[in-house]
Amino acid sequence: MNIEKTILLLVFYLITSLSFGQTESEKRVSELINKLSWDSVTIDCNYDLVLTQTDSISNELVEIGKPFTTELINALKTPEKTIALHIILTRIFEDTENRIAGIGTKYIYKNCKESVGWHHLYNGITWEWTSENGQRIPEKQIDLAYNYWNRKLILKEKVKTTSNEEIYARLTKEDNIKYPCIDNRNYENNSAIIKIQELQSLLGKSNKSKDVNELMNRLGNDSIHSYFKDSYFVNYDTDGISFKFKKDSTLYCVFLEQEYKGTFWHGIKMDYEKKKIKKIIKPTKREKFGGKMENFWYTEPKFQIQFYSDDRIKYIMINN
Repeated sequence: MNIEKTILLLVFYLITSLSFGQTESEKRVSELINKLSWDSVTIDCNYDLVLTQTDSISNELVEIGKPFTTELINALKTPEKTIALHIILTRIFEDTENRIAGIGTKYIYKNCKESVGWHHLYNGITWEWTSENGQRIPEKQIDLAYNYWNRKLILKEKVKTTSNEEIYARLTKEDNIKYPCIDNRNYENNSAIIKIQELQSLLGKSNKSKDVNELMNRLGNDSIHSYFKDSYFVNYDTDGISFKFKKDSTLYCVFLEQEYKGTFWHGIKMDYEKKKIKKIIKPTKREKFGGKMENFWYTEPKFQIQFYSDDRIKYIMINN
């Protein structure tokens, strides 16, 4: 009889403990969800915008939130929490392909060349930031995020997201209606006359300096300006050259893309692949990320080459 009582007490203790633990965890998850906001969606700017969800609230939800999937999905309907939770759910359930794809960005231009904001795309869902309205997500995208995760995790259905190409085409169509553009600029690729040494010599100079202005005049009148909190870009997309300035207008990075027709140090050209470049000049440091993508870093002269997963050059960055 004593043994039976002991067993019953032990079972009761275990059930009570588990129930208490579950209640405490549920309470903690609820507290964390309540703290989520647009501030939980952090993005860094180098040349591409990079998603860096590293706040402690998001990371704790990734760690303990899996048993409370229903609560996370239901909270997607709150606009200021939708994107943070969409990213958290992607991280929890190891949606590998979409995690590697990372964040996509499409800039919003007013009067053809004035950057007023950007659309972001992550795992099939879009939201936007504009200088006028800040962060916002359309109601249709909230419903799309909720239905995606509800069907995938609760209803156990196979779900597919719309391709990035189709999404960008839709955004372009919508932006063209909202911000019509009558473009009288002259688009010519003049980059072949721009030497790499000239670009390097401009680093550290003001955008008002004679040297910077003379070189930009040679590139033409087709520049586009994009502004961020601590920096801004002057992009010559036709020429494959972008200048990144600090807030005080000092030039501190130059980026070259496939359209650049000049010749880089050691005779490297933009259509060279990773294997060929590695044979010409061995990198000081290598860094792999996002699947098969990779960075090569060099110290003398100081530059970085970022490669696509198929080994083509994505961009070359020159800095001091």
